[in-house]
Amino acid sequence: MIRSFFIVLMFLFANISSVLFAQPQNGRILHEIRGIFEMNGFTVVSQDVGEVVHLTISQGSDRLNVRHYNSVAAASDAKAAVEASVSPDLVLTDGKNLYWGTTKGRTIYEHAVDIYGLRSMNAGNANLLRAIRIANNTIWKYTCFDEWKTTRVLNPRPKYNLVTGETVGRSYNLYEYTNILEMLLAAMKSLHEIKELPGADPVYAHLFNFYEQLAWDASTISLDYYKGYAVVTSTTRSNHRWEDIYGVPRQRTIDALNYNVSGRQNVYDDQMWLIRCFLEVYFMLDIEAGKLGGDALAQNAERRKWYLETSEYLTEYCLDGWDQSKRPDGTEWGGITWGPGYSTKHTCSNSPFISPLVWLAVIYKDSDEKIEHLVRGDYNTNSVTKATTRKSEYYLDYAVRLYDFVHSTFIRPDGVYGDMIGGVATSVPESGPNAGLRTTTAHGRLDPTAYSYNSGSTLSGVADLCRVIVNTDKRAKYLAHSVALSDASFRFFADPNVQEGFYVFPQHKTGKAEFDSCLLRAWVEAYIYDIHNSSRFIDAFSKTLNFAFDNFYHHGFLPMDHLSGWDPEMTATDLYNNRDDVAVSSLRTFNYSAQFSWIALSEFYKTKKLNR
Repeated sequence: MIRSFFIVLMFLFANISSVLFAQPQNGRILHEIRGIFEMNGFTVVSQDVGEVVHLTISQGSDRLNVRHYNSVAAASDAKAAVEASVSPDLVLTDGKNLYWGTTKGRTIYEHAVDIYGLRSMNAGNANLLRAIRIANNTIWKYTCFDEWKTTRVLNPRPKYNLVTGETVGRSYNLYEYTNILEMLLAAMKSLHEIKELPGADPVYAHLFNFYEQLAWDASTISLDYYKGYAVVTSTTRSNHRWEDIYGVPRQRTIDALNYNVSGRQNVYDDQMWLIRCFLEVYFMLDIEAGKLGGDALAQNAERRKWYLETSEYLTEYCLDGWDQSKRPDGTEWGGITWGPGYSTKHTCSNSPFISPLVWLAVIYKDSDEKIEHLVRGDYNTNSVTKATTRKSEYYLDYAVRLYDFVHSTFIRPDGVYGDMIGGVATSVPESGPNAGLRTTTAHGRLDPTAYSYNSGSTLSGVADLCRVIVNTDKRAKYLAHSVALSDASFRFFADPNVQEGFYVFPQHKTGKAEFDSCLLRAWVEAYIYDIHNSSRFIDAFSKTLNFAFDNFYHHGFLPMDHLSGWDPEMTATDLYNNRDDVAVSSLRTFNYSAQFSWIALSEFYKTKKLNR
């Protein structure tokens, strides 16, 4: 009886929410319409006729016409005349817009993708379709298509107000910014799988290429607004100036030579997530290269070169942050601080780096190419020597050292990972045997606060190690760690007590969907790499996320509470607070899209496995 009453209340609230959050009365704005249709492979021609903008949109036999007026009243007044002139076409109203055309054209206008075409061609890919619907529906709400089209700049704003239709805030810091890349790359990974299947709708290939271009522009021109220089004293270098390091705040103009991101103006984990993104694109482009020729192949090669070289440069910068100073017994303190201006060592500034180091080792596994690196001397000395090592060995060795440091330093008794160790005694002595170099003398205690982000990135890292470690005993150890962490993270982060039949995850209360995306991704990777059957965890996550979509999806957006729906009273004055159901965070929205993409990727793998 109580359960039935809850369902009735939920139904009523869903209907109340749909009224409160009706499509903003002005309807889609012009740059959003242009962006949505170009993403779907249409040609868009714009013409100003007096105070009305005429859009003629076409792709083969499919078409859409849009008239954009300067007010809702003007559109309403003009509707009868337009209907008479285009009869028998059905003229539809969307705020300041009147539109008519073929079924596909109208569908894309309303859903940002041809959902009927994609469903009929690939009926089993509902989760990828949902990822694309969220991405296509919201990317041009948070960013400006016209700005990207003319300058290739993608600058996502923090929030979009569902009531007024206004984009809120100026720009994100680098941590938030990387999530637009995460969304694009997660979708690309799934699109990369599906676009080659027999009968796949051609729009999948088009979207892959469009997202790849967006990812390129987001990684180069757009990211240059964060780029500067950092002067760093590490455990092996004194006052070394690093160029082209990415700072936390976004600048209004590009000026890398004069933008000082030293100290706490840059953090290592931001660079690590960029390395991850860049290498993921590199691998996809490497596969695509075999299908290309001519100018397309040349462009592919140029981009792969940039992604790899930039990844290796930022890797050198992050490894410069590895603590090579020694204990009295001669062992390294190890670990990487949050940033060069911090003394604390965090799971988040170590675990995300394990996977890309493994990936670099894989890239160079058949190469004898070497790398020169610095080595700090024994305890109580500032002597530094140069060494040369094969790249594949060097990168894999550091991946192992990072994982072993994380596992020995941050793991909790319940099997998930804590947040950080504070109270690290580190300084740069002015005199004595360690003069001029950063030197650690003590570690503090573990802050045991557990975030899904930290356990997820650690699980991804150890899963990648399982794939490449050839030593039988070491691989068995990492495999056991992967299985234990996968199970422990579900026990800790999945809450079965909110609503019968469902598990909810921390994003349900915190709004930090990017944290839970890391954990979901790790479960998917453990599953598709045949490391652990974590499909039941993915299914539990998927059930809750899809329930939210089925019941509360609204023009590209989902509420924070996936089971109860929208809360119009939940607002935040802080632009960077994700707990807001009126002005909805782009960080949250982009990650909901990524989550659907990761679930889709697990489904593709499951289908292949069954077919085998």
